[in-house]
Formats: sequence, C-alpha cells, structure tokens
Amino acid sequence: MKNMKSIVFLVLLIPLLASSQPSGVKWDYPVKPGTDAWKSLKNNAEKVQACQIPSEIIATMNTGELLNVCLDYPLLPDIFAFSNIKDGFSKFESDFNGFRELIRRDDAAKELLKRYKTLDPLSIPNEGSIMEKGNYVFRFSFIELFISYPLVVEKCSTNEKKEIVRELLLKKEKKKSRLDWYQDTGMQTNYFAIVNMLQSDVGKFQSGHEMTEISPYIYSGILNNPDVLNQIDQLAAEYLKNN
Repeated sequence: MKNMKSIVFLVLLIPLLASSQPSGVKWDYPVKPGTDAWKSLKNNAEKVQACQIPSEIIATMNTGELLNVCLDYPLLPDIFAFSNIKDGFSKFESDFNGFRELIRRDDAAKELLKRYKTLDPLSIPNEGSIMEKGNYVFRFSFIELFISYPLVVEKCSTNEKKEIVRELLLKKEKKKSRLDWYQDTGMQTNYFAIVNMLQSDVGKFQSGHEMTEISPYIYSGILNNPDVLNQIDQLAAEYLKNN
C-alpha cells in the first residue's frame, strides 16, 4: 500500500480499532464491527449508543485503561470522514462519553505521552496484513490528536508541553523515512498537534514569527503549503530553545 489516502479509505470502510484489548481492562465494547449485532444497527446514532461506557464502569477505570478503550472506539476512524479534523473531533467528543471522561482526567496528557513514547513509527509489522499495518500507523495519529486536544493541553505546564513537542518532532522525523505509510494523515496529525501545542503557549512564547500566519492550519489541517510547514518547524525549534 503506497498511499495513506488508500489506507484512510480502508479505515472508513472497516474500523481498525475494534481489536482485542490488553489484559486488565475492565470493559470492552459489547457490540463490534463485523458481528451480526453490529450489522443489525440501523444508523450511526444506534452505533454511537451501542458504544457508550456504562457510568458505573467508567468510574472504576484508571486513565491508562480508559485510554485503551478510547483508542479502540469502533467509530474513531470517522474523524477523518469530515472536511477537516476539527469537525471530526467535535463529533467524536459529542458522541463518546469515554473521550469526554478522558479529557477531564488530570493525568490524561501524562498517560498519552507515556503511550506515545512506546511506539516507533518504523516498527510497522512486516508480517501483518494491510489492516494490521494500518491499525499500527493510525495509532500515532489518534494519540497525536488526543494529546493536543485543548482540554488536555490546558492542564499541562510549559515544561510538559515542551516534552510533548520534542516527542512529536522525534516521531515526525521517523515518519519522514516511511512516507509510503505516513505521507498524508500521518504527517497531518503530527503538524496539527505541534501547532496546537505552540498556540496554547502563545502568551508566553515570544517569537519572531507571526502565529496568526499559521493559526488557520489548526482548522484546515491540510498540508498544502511547504512554507507554512517550514515555519512550523522553525517555531517549534524556537519554542524548545527559548521558552
């Protein structure tokens, strides 16, 4: 598979993330894509309702367990079915009580960063199927979107934000060596996360660049201007150096 757009198409047809969860998780989705019960659901609203976590269960989950469940949300790939990431994410937050709970947790960013650090963009499973490889690749994008979500970022100190930006930059450089998998969405969500982090500290971050020039990127998320991407890279380097 040579182009991430083809992978996105596959993801939207067959949700990748309804996989088996690690041991110790206290809850799993009772209805999953591919089953007769899932096929019997008439529309998106019924699928959304079937994926909600019971309130008595969600209260018992630690943040790491809750993150596992959010990453396995069967409708999560629908984020990329919208004209821009911001609209897709707004629907995700509105639809899924697990994510609303995750972003409320004070340790959400810590857990997300810990998980992100364990992943290597170059470790795409060589012997895996296209779907398994796509599942691995999209894990990065979803964590990048989660960790840069405004309600998560606002709980982070500047030092914590810098640590996240450093890790985003490390992952971005590795992704560049596998653009056959990360060319489109994989790079898009990385830059999206970096911009959100920088903008969140705009009051403290004094730069020679004008943040308003790259702010529209937050809403479009489209990689269509190399000059803007170079400017984001420069801003990120200055942020880490000077802040």
